[in-house]
Amino acid sequence: MPEITCPDCGLTINLENRRRTDFNLIKSATEKRARTFTELLHITKLSRKTLSLRLRALRENGTIVKNNGLYMLNGTSHIESNGKDLVRGFSRAFRDRRIRNFAWVLMFLSLSASGYAMALFFATPKPAQTHTEPTIIGYSTLALEINNIEDLYAWQVVIAFNADELKILQVSPGDFMAIDYPLFVNATDIGGDGLLMVGGTLLADMAGISGNGTLATIVLGYYVADYKPPEIAQEQGAFENLLFRKNDASLVPIPIGEQTLALRPLA
Repeated sequence: MPEITCPDCGLTINLENRRRTDFNLIKSATEKRARTFTELLHITKLSRKTLSLRLRALRENGTIVKNNGLYMLNGTSHIESNGKDLVRGFSRAFRDRRIRNFAWVLMFLSLSASGYAMALFFATPKPAQTHTEPTIIGYSTLALEINNIEDLYAWQVVIAFNADELKILQVSPGDFMAIDYPLFVNATDIGGDGLLMVGGTLLADMAGISGNGTLATIVLGYYVADYKPPEIAQEQGAFENLLFRKNDASLVPIPIGEQTLALRPLA
């Protein structure tokens, strides 16, 4: 897959990830109200040519509609309905604390344009900061991998990192479940500095995925050369590492072994 280097930060960006990011920017901008082409130029910061190509692709697959020169997101009510129906179907399993916690994540996932609403809901208030942020001296990319899994339908993983040494710059869905916005979510403000929650889910009658693959890729910047690498954390309040398969209208937890989840540096 061809890659490009960001002229602003020097990051190497996969073109497919860039295309997905562009789509997400457009869908987020058009979710609440219709936008003109000029408005989308200012909001997304894309070039006219790139924006035209992205809008054409989104219109061809039915995600965006154009009416009287205005672009708007198509099918928002359908997305919300799917999410609500899915959560209702899990009600019989709500006695399981793990499923109950994950269902709350799903509701924020389906009712929000991104994971940002969830991050705000669980955010810990912070005092005003007056210090200058440290300088990023380099970048690294990690792959959150899953191994030997059967019928994975939904998941969430908590990753701990040293916020004095590292900064999370970008989190993108991997190719294992082939999920896209808004079925993939991440949040770093979930109870204090140094925690990243990332997760995703299939919807409706989709079959679970089996095998090995990448759930997410994480781009981070480091302030010091000898930083401590991030690691998969244990339970953090309402957030814990969870894997589920779907049985009829219920989620069934999948046991997590020592080798099931792993963080691997990418070259």
